Amino acid sequence: MRRPAAAAVVAAAVAALAVPSGAALGAGSPASPQASCVATITSYEASQLQPGSVGAEVSGLATSAPGLGRDLVSNLAKLHAGSIAGCVAQEG
Repeated sequence: MRRPAAAAVVAAAVAALAVPSGAALGAGSPASPQASCVATITSYEASQLQPGSVGAEVSGLATSAPGLGRDLVSNLAKLHAGSIAGCVAQEG
């Protein structure tokens, strides 16, 4: 039960990033259009959050539940949606 709850928290956090940053979201992603969704989301978060926030998020994923970060990142690493909006849509 812990893994689905943690995955929901991560998905909500990524979705929340898109809501207050509509102008930045509409402007496109700071990552290359050929980048995986992992790179696109990480690059977008790094451009929107305070320094160190992405590292703290990654550390939290790594320690919150065994395999959660791998399970989440493996699927996103295979996706190449071309933009933050495309990646958020693909993530579901």
